[in-house]
Amino acid sequence: MKKIFITTILLLSISLFAESISEEEIFSFRYSLKNKNFEEASDLLSKFKNAKIDQAKYELLETEFWIAKGEDLYQQKKYKSSFEYFNNAYSRWRTNPLIKERYTELAGKVLHDEEQLLPLPPIKPIKKQAEKEKEIVIIDTNSDSYFILNSFRISELEEQAKIIYALLGSIALLFLIQVIINLILLIRK
Repeated sequence: MKKIFITTILLLSISLFAESISEEEIFSFRYSLKNKNFEEASDLLSKFKNAKIDQAKYELLETEFWIAKGEDLYQQKKYKSSFEYFNNAYSRWRTNPLIKERYTELAGKVLHDEEQLLPLPPIKPIKKQAEKEKEIVIIDTNSDSYFILNSFRISELEEQAKIIYALLGSIALLFLIQVIINLILLIRK
């Protein structure tokens, strides 16, 4: 009897431990919502669902997702898409002031999503070479300064190596010509 009781408690504790979601994952989910990274938040939400967490906790997180996504779409003037999220959230949490305000504002109206034109990036004027040389470079760390100094040194060493290879190549060419001339003279004798 004692063994059965211990085995049952062990199996229950393992199953509870396996299904738990850490607070770090919930924090990561809320951080993704705050930064409007809805794809990552949606992936975490599906992970929570697959982990079979407490139903009330899952519904709360899902409602938070709907509110954040709906508000983001509302700010982008995509009212029709936004209303779908606020409608879902309103069915679960009618007392939330934001949900109540958005739902009553959008309900019963003909909604559409406004197209937003992306602003063109500003055109940068072309700088002359002399202006580029006058620019001030701010170096944050020692590693950046070492990198810059070493890049100058490496380019100097590359130039020196090119000169040395050119000299060695010309000497080797002269030596090869001398050998060919000597062979020709030996063959004629």
